Parts: sequence; C-alpha cells; structure tokens
Amino acid sequence: MRYIILALLLTCTACAGPTRWPAVESQVTLAVAHFVHPQHDWELMAGVLPEEASVVTQESLDALDGQLAALLEKSDLRTVLHAASVQGCEEIVQAEKERPRFETLEYWKSVGTCIKADYLLVPYVSQWQEREGGEWGVTRPAGVTLDLYLIKTATGEVRRYHFEEEQQGLAENLLKGGRFFKRKGRWITPLEIAAEALEEGTRVLGL
Repeated sequence: MRYIILALLLTCTACAGPTRWPAVESQVTLAVAHFVHPQHDWELMAGVLPEEASVVTQESLDALDGQLAALLEKSDLRTVLHAASVQGCEEIVQAEKERPRFETLEYWKSVGTCIKADYLLVPYVSQWQEREGGEWGVTRPAGVTLDLYLIKTATGEVRRYHFEEEQQGLAENLLKGGRFFKRKGRWITPLEIAAEALEEGTRVLGL
C-alpha cells in the first residue's frame, strides 16, 4: 500500500500543470504582437536559440496569430489591440533606435508604451516540427516549442508561459495519458499542438 500511495503522489506531481497567475483586470487594454520566430540571440527574452534551427513558414505564423487572436476575442478583456496595430508601433520604435541595440524587454516595453497598452503579449515560437505521416501513424511526430510573455508596460513586470512538446505515443509517456486520450489517439499537427498550448498559456497568464 505504501508503494502504491508513493506512486500516486509522484504521478500527481508530474501531471500538475503550470502555476496560474492572478487574473488580469477586465478593464485593461491588452496589445498582442505578431508571433516572433527568433533568428538571433538579441531577439530572445529568455533562454538560448536551439542548436538546430527550424523552419516556420509565414503561413504557419499567420495561423498562430489567428489562433491567439480568436482565443483572446473570447476573453473577458474589454480592449484587445491585435498584431496589425502593434506592428505600426514597432516601426516607430525601430525608427528611433536600431532593433539589435535594444535590450529585448526594453524594446517591447517601448512598443507597449507607444500603443498605450496596459499590457503587451509577445508570443514566440522557437521550434517547429511538422508531422511526417498521418493521423494514425507517423515516421516523425509533430513538435512545438513556444513562449508567451505578458509585459506590464508601466513597470516592466513580465509573466512567462513556456511550452515544449514533441508528441509521443501512450506507451512512451504514460504520465500524459490524458492528453493522448483527449486527442483520441491521433498523431496531430504542430498547429493543433500549438492551439492546445495557447489555450493553456492564456489561462495560466490570467487572460
């Protein structure tokens, strides 16, 4: 019995989701940047670039932007400024100083101030692996690494959500069996993995 209880405790610890931040007040103005696929270290908010660079097509980046925008439209936030609006302020800020000369947080904080947002959400996708095969069998599974950074423009306070997954079968990862069954045993695409991550990430960040 002692060993069964220990096993259950270990399983519950491993399955615990990320800690949630307090909810953002509904009356604030949130701006959302385009998804960033970093190519240089100076673009990063945290961490390092992966050793093997992955290709993310513009079509995939646009689809990610659309997924995130659709999620935030369902939130309780009254004012959400989408990526097209943020792009204009990025150009204004870059006109004042070359992008590589900015400390990354300083740059995005300046963009948030320019657009007069209380918070700026900056999404990153650093790794992207397309599924090779079909729903019921693959030679290579889909994989995604993404980060969401929620910056409070007045103070520079940052909330971060990190997600990283290369899909595995049930036998390879029993601790994520719930995710496997939710997907109905299918091998899904990176966009589908990203959709799950964005849903969890916005919830974790208090959005």
